[in-house]
Amino acid sequence: MNDKKRLLYYFLLDLVSAFVAWQLFNVFRFYVFRSTIEFNNVSTFLYDAKSVLISAFIPFFWAQLYFFTGYYVKPRRKTNLGDLLNTSISTLIGVLIIFFAIVVDDYPENPSLYYEIIFGFYFIHFICCWLFRFLLTGPMIIKQSKGEFNVPVLIIGTGENARKLSNEFNQYKSNFSYKLVGCIRYESEHSILPAEEIVGDLTDLPGLIRQWQVEDLILAIDSQDPEVKHTLLNQLYQYRLPVKAAATQKDIVSGYVSLISLFGIPMVSLTPLPMSAWQQKMKLATDRIVALLCLVLLSPLFLYLAYRVRKDTPGSVLFKQDRLGKNGKPFIIYKFRTMYVNAEEEGPKLSCKDDPRVTPFGKLMRRYRLDELPQFINVLKGDMSLVGPRPEREFFVNQILEKAPHYYLTQSVLPGITSWGMVKFGYANSVDKMVKRLEYDILYLENQSILIDLKILLFTLKPLFKGKGI
Repeated sequence: MNDKKRLLYYFLLDLVSAFVAWQLFNVFRFYVFRSTIEFNNVSTFLYDAKSVLISAFIPFFWAQLYFFTGYYVKPRRKTNLGDLLNTSISTLIGVLIIFFAIVVDDYPENPSLYYEIIFGFYFIHFICCWLFRFLLTGPMIIKQSKGEFNVPVLIIGTGENARKLSNEFNQYKSNFSYKLVGCIRYESEHSILPAEEIVGDLTDLPGLIRQWQVEDLILAIDSQDPEVKHTLLNQLYQYRLPVKAAATQKDIVSGYVSLISLFGIPMVSLTPLPMSAWQQKMKLATDRIVALLCLVLLSPLFLYLAYRVRKDTPGSVLFKQDRLGKNGKPFIIYKFRTMYVNAEEEGPKLSCKDDPRVTPFGKLMRRYRLDELPQFINVLKGDMSLVGPRPEREFFVNQILEKAPHYYLTQSVLPGITSWGMVKFGYANSVDKMVKRLEYDILYLENQSILIDLKILLFTLKPLFKGKGI
């Protein structure tokens, strides 16, 4: 069973459990609030037209809540304890929302009955939801204990640190989610591992990742030279996989250990951690809603700008260009045309302040970044976000990677209309300046959150109103 099919099963079982729990709760609710419910018997109460409509809506409400709490991701990493925690928290949130939206209108004679209803609703829904989830997660864990449906990982290194990590993995049997595929030999590092545990060297890594569908890399070389580790990390970034390392005592004392564990072993993340699942879902929904509203509300401005672009110089209104987005996937970015037609006949070239290729009205639009407005279409399509590292053309990306291989990290998220780099550094008219701006984008990735995104959006407005674009 693949990931998508298993997630579909989780979704369907959640719908069923939510419906069953709601019906059971309504029976409980009828007898607790019977004096104020205008029905003679429980059957009439359950099958009233309004009750049936609410019953049809409730399961999808819960599914939406689970979606935003990040439950419908990474099914192979689920555990019974994880399901227990997710179910308990999401149930509390959902019960309170439904209580104040629906149940509070029952008006019991004794207000203390509200407490009985809330605790009863929580208990009923939690038990139903968790038991239904256990039907999938329990058997999956049994299969994982037999080596099926695991998350494949590779260790980079074959020395003492790799041996310790491999031994620790074999000792931790409480979490069967992960499967250690093997260890990768790093250059001339002395190998003390058995030959059967070594699956290749760095040159074999691309093929091994594809063959085993590897999802995590663990750095465990013996060298403590920061420059050696930095060089190796630069080689690993291109695979766009999370890179971790076993936490040392120094890491733990210094407080640098994120709440990550693999095989039950404390780990340090060497690549930026993504937003929490609920924040990712919230950001995605907010992006689409804001983009749609802006496209509708700003439509008169769009029409005016389109008219002026066409009147200013001959050519198309919109400018379309290939950019690299999340995971290096190409997409077409939309802008209002600010340059004369065929401005890049001699090849890709970055713009500058007094660029003769820019039209008169194009200069005005660039000052206030009005040319970027059509990118709300990209956000609505899912190619971009409101906030994220700016997407670049492949021609310039290749040049950036030669100087800063960690640029690959910026492709772990959707590119944005604005970014921390744009706010703090501004437009970059050379590859060297792009590399310099990259520092701010990496800083954003290491601290990304909904609150940070909001601050960046607010900071973006200031230069726009002052006309400090290019």
